[in-house]
Amino acid sequence: MIRFGMHFSLWAPAWTREAASVAIPEAARYGIEIIEIPLLAPETIDVAHARAVLAEHGITPSASLCLPETAMAHRDPDAAERFLNRAVDVAHALGCVFLGGVTYSALGYKSGSPPTEAEYDNIARALRPVARRAADLGMVIGLEPCNRYETHLLNTAAQGLRLFERIGAPNLALHLDTYHMNIEEKGLGHAIEIAGRAAPYIHLSESDRGVPGTGTVDWDGVFAAVAKAGFDRDLVIESFINLPPEIASALCVWRPVAKDRHEVLGAGVRFLKERAKAHGIG
Repeated sequence: MIRFGMHFSLWAPAWTREAASVAIPEAARYGIEIIEIPLLAPETIDVAHARAVLAEHGITPSASLCLPETAMAHRDPDAAERFLNRAVDVAHALGCVFLGGVTYSALGYKSGSPPTEAEYDNIARALRPVARRAADLGMVIGLEPCNRYETHLLNTAAQGLRLFERIGAPNLALHLDTYHMNIEEKGLGHAIEIAGRAAPYIHLSESDRGVPGTGTVDWDGVFAAVAKAGFDRDLVIESFINLPPEIASALCVWRPVAKDRHEVLGAGVRFLKERAKAHGIG
Protein backbone atom coordinates (compact mmCIF):
# COMPACT_ATOMS: atom_id res chain seq x y z
CA MET A 1 0.00 0.00 0.00
CA ILE A 2 1.34 3.42 -0.99
CA ARG A 3 2.10 5.64 2.00
CA PHE A 4 3.06 9.32 1.85
CA GLY A 5 5.69 10.62 4.23
CA MET A 6 7.72 13.72 5.07
CA HIS A 7 11.34 14.25 6.06
CA PHE A 8 11.59 15.79 9.53
CA SER A 9 13.82 18.60 8.21
CA LEU A 10 10.63 20.35 7.12
CA TRP A 11 10.18 21.28 10.80
CA ALA A 12 13.60 21.38 12.42
CA PRO A 13 17.31 20.77 11.72
CA ALA A 14 17.43 17.94 14.27
CA TRP A 15 14.97 15.70 16.09
CA THR A 16 14.24 17.04 19.57
CA ARG A 17 11.38 16.46 21.99
CA GLU A 18 10.17 20.02 21.44
CA ALA A 19 10.28 19.88 17.65
CA ALA A 20 8.69 16.43 17.53
CA SER A 21 5.85 17.58 19.74
CA VAL A 22 5.00 20.19 17.10
CA ALA A 23 5.81 18.21 13.95
CA ILE A 24 4.09 14.90 14.56
CA PRO A 25 0.56 16.15 15.31
CA GLU A 26 0.86 18.65 12.47
CA ALA A 27 1.97 15.93 10.05
CA ALA A 28 -1.00 13.81 11.07
CA ARG A 29 -3.39 16.69 10.37
CA TYR A 30 -2.08 16.91 6.81
CA GLY A 31 -2.46 13.18 6.18
CA ILE A 32 1.22 12.28 6.45
CA GLU A 33 1.70 8.61 7.33
CA ILE A 34 5.51 8.39 7.66
CA ILE A 35 8.06 10.67 9.27
CA GLU A 36 11.68 10.23 8.22
CA ILE A 37 13.88 10.83 11.25
CA PRO A 38 17.45 12.07 10.63
CA LEU A 39 20.01 10.00 12.53
CA LEU A 40 23.07 12.19 12.00
CA ALA A 41 23.71 11.85 15.75
CA PRO A 42 21.81 8.70 16.79
CA GLU A 43 22.76 8.97 20.44
CA THR A 44 20.86 12.27 20.83
CA ILE A 45 17.41 10.80 20.07
CA ASP A 46 15.04 10.43 23.00
CA VAL A 47 13.70 7.07 21.85
CA ALA A 48 10.96 6.66 24.46
CA HIS A 49 9.47 10.09 23.75
CA ALA A 50 9.72 9.60 20.00
CA ARG A 51 7.91 6.26 20.12
CA ALA A 52 5.19 7.71 22.32
CA VAL A 53 4.44 10.76 20.18
CA LEU A 54 4.52 8.75 16.94
CA ALA A 55 2.18 6.11 18.36
CA GLU A 56 -0.19 8.75 19.74
CA HIS A 57 -0.72 10.15 16.24
CA GLY A 58 -0.54 6.91 14.26
CA ILE A 59 2.59 7.81 12.28
CA THR A 60 5.21 5.28 11.22
CA PRO A 61 8.92 6.21 11.52
CA SER A 62 11.65 5.66 8.99
CA ALA A 63 15.23 6.88 9.33
CA SER A 64 18.04 8.26 7.21
CA LEU A 65 21.55 9.57 7.61
CA CYS A 66 24.80 10.47 5.96
CA LEU A 67 28.09 9.37 7.44
CA PRO A 68 30.44 11.79 9.18
CA GLU A 69 33.72 12.44 7.40
CA THR A 70 35.49 10.59 10.20
CA ALA A 71 33.55 7.41 9.34
CA MET A 72 33.15 7.27 5.55
CA ALA A 73 32.79 3.68 4.37
CA HIS A 74 35.01 4.05 1.32
CA ARG A 75 37.90 5.38 3.43
CA ASP A 76 37.44 3.81 6.87
CA PRO A 77 35.11 0.79 6.68
CA ASP A 78 35.62 -0.16 10.33
CA ALA A 79 34.57 3.30 11.57
CA ALA A 80 31.62 3.29 9.16
CA GLU A 81 30.51 -0.12 10.41
CA ARG A 82 30.59 1.07 14.03
CA PHE A 83 28.62 4.24 13.26
CA LEU A 84 26.04 2.42 11.15
CA ASN A 85 25.54 -0.30 13.74
CA ARG A 86 24.72 2.35 16.36
CA ALA A 87 22.28 3.94 13.93
CA VAL A 88 20.66 0.57 13.17
CA ASP A 89 20.15 -0.06 16.87
CA VAL A 90 18.54 3.35 17.42
CA ALA A 91 16.40 3.06 14.29
CA HIS A 92 15.17 -0.35 15.43
CA ALA A 93 14.42 0.99 18.92
CA LEU A 94 12.36 3.76 17.30
CA GLY A 95 10.32 1.18 15.40
CA CYS A 96 11.84 1.77 11.96
CA VAL A 97 12.09 -1.01 9.40
CA PHE A 98 13.96 1.22 6.91
CA LEU A 99 17.26 3.08 7.37
CA GLY A 100 18.45 4.81 4.21
CA GLY A 101 20.26 7.86 2.91
CA VAL A 102 23.95 8.24 2.15
CA THR A 103 24.89 5.16 4.15
CA TYR A 104 28.23 4.90 2.36
CA SER A 105 29.85 8.34 2.64
CA ALA A 106 29.64 11.88 3.95
CA LEU A 107 27.31 14.18 2.07
CA GLY A 108 29.18 16.58 -0.18
CA TYR A 109 32.46 14.64 -0.15
CA LYS A 110 34.11 14.09 -3.53
CA SER A 111 37.58 12.70 -4.13
CA GLY A 112 37.96 14.69 -7.35
CA SER A 113 38.35 11.45 -9.31
CA PRO A 114 36.06 8.68 -10.53
CA PRO A 115 35.24 5.99 -7.95
CA THR A 116 37.75 3.19 -7.62
CA GLU A 117 37.36 -0.53 -7.12
CA ALA A 118 39.14 -0.17 -3.77
CA GLU A 119 36.52 2.37 -2.62
CA TYR A 120 33.69 0.05 -3.59
CA ASP A 121 35.42 -2.86 -1.88
CA ASN A 122 35.63 -0.82 1.32
CA ILE A 123 31.95 0.12 1.10
CA ALA A 124 31.04 -3.54 0.70
CA ARG A 125 33.27 -4.47 3.63
CA ALA A 126 31.52 -1.90 5.86
CA LEU A 127 27.94 -2.55 4.77
CA ARG A 128 27.95 -6.35 4.62
CA PRO A 129 27.99 -6.88 8.43
CA VAL A 130 25.68 -3.89 8.98
CA ALA A 131 23.15 -5.42 6.59
CA ARG A 132 23.36 -8.74 8.43
CA ARG A 133 22.74 -6.98 11.76
CA ALA A 134 19.80 -5.10 10.25
CA ALA A 135 18.37 -8.31 8.77
CA ASP A 136 18.41 -9.93 12.20
CA LEU A 137 16.24 -7.01 13.38
CA GLY A 138 13.87 -7.24 10.42
CA MET A 139 15.22 -4.04 8.84
CA VAL A 140 16.14 -2.88 5.33
CA ILE A 141 19.24 -0.76 4.60
CA GLY A 142 18.84 1.78 1.80
CA LEU A 143 21.59 3.29 -0.34
CA GLU A 144 20.69 6.63 -1.90
CA PRO A 145 22.33 7.55 -5.22
CA CYS A 146 23.10 11.27 -5.10
CA ASN A 147 24.09 13.74 -7.78
CA ARG A 148 27.68 14.25 -8.91
CA TYR A 149 28.05 17.46 -6.88
CA GLU A 150 27.37 15.63 -3.61
CA THR A 151 29.27 12.38 -4.13
CA HIS A 152 31.52 10.72 -6.68
CA LEU A 153 30.59 7.23 -5.50
CA LEU A 154 26.97 6.50 -6.31
CA ASN A 155 25.04 8.66 -8.77
CA THR A 156 22.59 6.37 -10.59
CA ALA A 157 20.24 3.47 -9.99
CA ALA A 158 22.37 1.24 -12.23
CA GLN A 159 25.46 1.95 -10.12
CA GLY A 160 23.48 1.11 -7.01
CA LEU A 161 22.40 -2.27 -8.38
CA ARG A 162 26.00 -3.12 -9.25
CA LEU A 163 27.07 -2.22 -5.73
CA PHE A 164 24.33 -4.48 -4.34
CA GLU A 165 25.87 -7.39 -6.23
CA ARG A 166 29.23 -6.66 -4.65
CA ILE A 167 27.82 -6.45 -1.13
CA GLY A 168 25.60 -9.50 -1.54
CA ALA A 169 22.99 -8.78 1.15
CA PRO A 170 19.31 -9.50 0.37
CA ASN A 171 17.96 -6.73 2.63
CA LEU A 172 19.57 -3.85 0.72
CA ALA A 173 17.34 -1.41 -1.14
CA LEU A 174 17.82 1.47 -3.54
CA HIS A 175 16.69 4.72 -1.94
CA LEU A 176 15.79 6.77 -5.02
CA ASP A 177 15.32 10.55 -4.95
CA THR A 178 13.69 12.59 -7.72
CA TYR A 179 16.01 15.56 -7.10
CA HIS A 180 19.08 13.47 -7.83
CA MET A 181 17.40 11.43 -10.58
CA ASN A 182 16.41 14.67 -12.31
CA ILE A 183 20.12 15.48 -12.64
CA GLU A 184 21.74 12.09 -13.23
CA GLU A 185 19.34 9.67 -14.92
CA LYS A 186 18.20 9.28 -18.54
CA GLY A 187 14.72 10.19 -17.39
CA LEU A 188 12.96 9.68 -14.09
CA GLY A 189 10.83 6.84 -15.40
CA HIS A 190 13.92 5.11 -16.76
CA ALA A 191 15.55 5.04 -13.33
CA ILE A 192 12.42 3.69 -11.63
CA GLU A 193 12.15 1.00 -14.32
CA ILE A 194 15.81 0.00 -13.83
CA ALA A 195 15.43 -0.15 -10.07
CA GLY A 196 12.20 -2.13 -10.10
CA ARG A 197 11.37 -3.88 -6.86
CA ALA A 198 14.82 -3.02 -5.49
CA ALA A 199 13.53 0.51 -4.76
CA PRO A 200 10.81 0.33 -2.08
CA TYR A 201 11.41 3.88 -0.85
CA ILE A 202 11.46 7.04 -2.98
CA HIS A 203 12.13 10.63 -2.01
CA LEU A 204 9.83 13.06 -3.78
CA SER A 205 11.91 16.23 -4.12
CA GLU A 206 11.36 19.19 -6.41
CA SER A 207 14.13 20.44 -8.70
CA ASP A 208 15.02 23.23 -6.23
CA ARG A 209 14.26 21.07 -3.14
CA GLY A 210 11.26 23.32 -2.48
CA VAL A 211 7.51 22.95 -2.95
CA PRO A 212 6.57 19.97 -5.15
CA GLY A 213 4.80 21.12 -8.30
CA THR A 214 6.60 24.46 -8.55
CA GLY A 215 9.79 23.33 -10.32
CA THR A 216 10.87 21.28 -13.32
CA VAL A 217 10.52 17.68 -12.11
CA ASP A 218 8.32 15.63 -14.48
CA TRP A 219 5.86 14.47 -11.83
CA ASP A 220 3.51 12.82 -14.31
CA GLY A 221 6.48 10.83 -15.58
CA VAL A 222 7.39 9.86 -12.01
CA PHE A 223 3.91 8.64 -11.09
CA ALA A 224 3.38 6.91 -14.42
CA ALA A 225 6.60 4.96 -13.86
CA VAL A 226 5.68 4.21 -10.25
CA ALA A 227 2.30 2.87 -11.38
CA LYS A 228 3.85 0.79 -14.19
CA ALA A 229 6.41 -0.70 -11.79
CA GLY A 230 3.67 -1.80 -9.42
CA PHE A 231 5.30 0.21 -6.65
CA ASP A 232 3.33 -0.15 -3.44
CA ARG A 233 5.51 1.19 -0.67
CA ASP A 234 6.72 4.56 0.62
CA LEU A 235 6.84 7.97 -1.09
CA VAL A 236 8.51 10.47 1.24
CA ILE A 237 8.61 14.19 0.51
CA GLU A 238 11.97 15.84 1.13
CA SER A 239 11.80 19.62 1.17
CA PHE A 240 14.59 21.35 3.03
CA ILE A 241 13.14 24.16 5.08
CA ASN A 242 15.28 23.62 8.21
CA LEU A 243 18.75 22.13 7.85
CA PRO A 244 21.78 21.86 10.12
CA PRO A 245 24.44 24.33 8.84
CA GLU A 246 26.82 21.54 7.85
CA ILE A 247 24.15 19.79 5.77
CA ALA A 248 22.99 23.05 4.17
CA SER A 249 26.61 23.69 3.19
CA ALA A 250 27.08 20.18 1.78
CA LEU A 251 23.86 20.52 -0.25
CA CYS A 252 24.62 24.11 -1.31
CA VAL A 253 21.28 25.38 0.02
CA TRP A 254 21.94 29.12 0.25
CA ARG A 255 18.42 30.57 0.17
CA PRO A 256 14.92 29.60 1.34
CA VAL A 257 13.36 26.98 -0.95
CA ALA A 258 9.80 27.71 0.21
CA LYS A 259 7.93 30.44 2.02
CA ASP A 260 7.44 28.18 5.03
CA ARG A 261 6.59 24.57 5.93
CA HIS A 262 2.86 25.21 5.57
CA GLU A 263 3.32 25.89 1.86
CA VAL A 264 4.88 22.43 1.47
CA LEU A 265 2.32 20.72 3.73
CA GLY A 266 -0.56 22.43 1.98
CA ALA A 267 0.14 23.05 -1.69
CA GLY A 268 2.98 20.54 -2.06
CA VAL A 269 1.34 17.54 -0.43
CA ARG A 270 -1.98 18.26 -2.14
CA PHE A 271 -0.29 18.49 -5.55
CA LEU A 272 1.54 15.16 -5.16
CA LYS A 273 -1.51 13.31 -3.91
CA GLU A 274 -3.57 14.68 -6.81
CA ARG A 275 -0.97 13.58 -9.36
CA ALA A 276 -0.69 10.17 -7.72
CA LYS A 277 -4.48 9.73 -7.81
CA ALA A 278 -4.54 10.73 -11.47
CA HIS A 279 -2.22 7.80 -12.18
CA GLY A 280 -4.22 5.34 -10.10
CA ILE A 281 -1.89 5.43 -7.09
CA GLY A 282 -2.83 5.88 -3.47
